[in-house]
Amino acid sequence: MIKKTTIVDIAKAAGVSVSTVSRILNDKPDVAEETRQRVLRVIEEQRFAPHSAWQQLRSGKSRFIALHFPQDFNPLSQGIITNAALRCEEYGFTLNLIVGALSENDLLGIFRSGQADGMILVEILVNDRRVELLRQQSANFVMIGRCADTSGLSFVDSDIGAGVDDAVAHLVNLGHRAIGFITLGQVTPEKEYGFTAWARQGYAAACRRYDLQDYARIADLTTESVTATVHALLAQHPEITAIVTPQDSAVAGILKAIAAHGLRIPDDISVVGLLDESIAEVTTPPLTALSFSSRELGFTAADLLVARLDGSADAPRQILVRPELCVRGSTGPAPA
Repeated sequence: MIKKTTIVDIAKAAGVSVSTVSRILNDKPDVAEETRQRVLRVIEEQRFAPHSAWQQLRSGKSRFIALHFPQDFNPLSQGIITNAALRCEEYGFTLNLIVGALSENDLLGIFRSGQADGMILVEILVNDRRVELLRQQSANFVMIGRCADTSGLSFVDSDIGAGVDDAVAHLVNLGHRAIGFITLGQVTPEKEYGFTAWARQGYAAACRRYDLQDYARIADLTTESVTATVHALLAQHPEITAIVTPQDSAVAGILKAIAAHGLRIPDDISVVGLLDESIAEVTTPPLTALSFSSRELGFTAADLLVARLDGSADAPRQILVRPELCVRGSTGPAPA
């Protein structure tokens, strides 16, 4: 049986009392620095505490990274969170997930209380109060996503505008001239989701480039709202022969509305969505879809933040990852 190292063993090896070791483990200030370092060396040598624990004691850092992913617009992206956590662990950090809304005091309190050394912000608004607050405080943070003013900030984001342009170009090459566009989330000046804003800009730019009419519509965050919005769009504009959406949660409502109109995919109408490959393959027909690597977004965000924390980042880095358009059975030539 392997004998477990105890606080008594640490005290004996370091030549100090058990109470002294206890004070050091609890980060009490009334211990001479030379004694503290000697005890920490023994802790490390004897693996008494987890690696992260003695790193915390040595550096005065928490070795925690917070990821704030408020659920205002989208369900949690398991892939992004999981990959960010994996990358943080490779660097010796632990990732704490926060999904609720945070007041300004709550947000700053995470840093001031030492709960986290840095933060990854997700679900970025065009004008995001979290970003402005942390920027004013010179806090260590990075974004998965981007706001309107990114000067001096580090982020990694899906270049959804370019992805939408690729989707429209694909449909134009198939002969489509009336292409609908559906996004989710009602827009207010105080609460506009950056991802959908950049997607709409990409669609508008593509319409100008190919001299197309703009058929963009915004639905609420429910399948019922999407279905009603698409139903109304098709009733008002029966000339539409294709629909694009940059959000996976809109796909079900679009397909439901198309079926209600008695249209066949892709014979009567083509559809391009944003959907995980494993799901896009099993829809009927398989969905032509934009996709991006949650692994790349999660890993890159962790890389950017750790570089800030360890001082190796000499300047902000801003990385756009272009989505991949995978053509499947839901798109075909425009009907005559």
